[in-house]
Amino acid sequence: MDAVARFQCDGYMSNMNTKEQNIYFGKDKLDRASHLRERTAQLQEMQQSHDAKYIPVYNGRHIYMNQHSSFYRRSNPFECEAECFLGLVGEQMWYSCPLNDAQAEKLEKEVGKQFSSLRRYALKLNDELAHIALYSRGLDLWQRNRLFCPKCGTKNKLGWSGHRLLCKNNHEQFPHIEPAIIVLVTHGDKCLLGRKADWPSNAYSTLAGFVEPGETIEESVKREIEEESNIRVRNVQYFGSQPWPFPAALMLAFTADAENEDIKVNDELEDVQWFTRKQLQEMMKEGYVTISPRYTVAHNLIVGWLEDKNA
Repeated sequence: MDAVARFQCDGYMSNMNTKEQNIYFGKDKLDRASHLRERTAQLQEMQQSHDAKYIPVYNGRHIYMNQHSSFYRRSNPFECEAECFLGLVGEQMWYSCPLNDAQAEKLEKEVGKQFSSLRRYALKLNDELAHIALYSRGLDLWQRNRLFCPKCGTKNKLGWSGHRLLCKNNHEQFPHIEPAIIVLVTHGDKCLLGRKADWPSNAYSTLAGFVEPGETIEESVKREIEEESNIRVRNVQYFGSQPWPFPAALMLAFTADAENEDIKVNDELEDVQWFTRKQLQEMMKEGYVTISPRYTVAHNLIVGWLEDKNA
């Protein structure tokens, strides 16, 4: 099927719109060159003729000093235990360098800055560096959260340039993510937004949840929305995706039409409301409501709906 992929689920049709969305963290210019991960000697040889860049990472966090060139090093000053090869951008080789406590403390003192979450400075990074930083974070968290084999409890050892874990009993592990759906539900000129209790009091976003075992993403959309709000949906359409290693998700974004309007909030959310376009625009302008940050796919969903001239 050419521009549109169609699939059937639970008696309703979903359209996978392949039109490119301008989703932050989603612009990947990196050639991951996965065939090189096992070839340590070849990577070392390539470093002699390629421009290599190293990103220090500590517990999934990085140091940003208000300029892109300070985000990475042109050498590995700490000789970290595992240089994790991320891939190539043209002739540039990119590495993630996980630091231990002592190395991280030393670097913080050296530059006068602390390691912090990517979310604090996300929009200051260009598309290329934002994606590479996100990759570095996700890989580092995966490694740190799996120090021991889940099958036998023995210590894991890194291999394949940081992309494989192997214990002494030869149990292998590879990086993986957790799929989650995030949905903008509409009903006529209204959209459905909710908030959690620990969010700022005026913050609202689209509803979301994790895909459960044995469940299709379409079924997950239908189940999550009904569980959280009592709203039944149809006409589920794919919008786009966003890597989201906070800690290990892939956000699959959808739009859907509501079949009913009566909201019943479950214990996952503090509040769920319908907002008309005019109401939401005015409340955002006055500061009564804030929506998800610009670097999130939830922001794309909401703003796309607000600006839809055909609706």
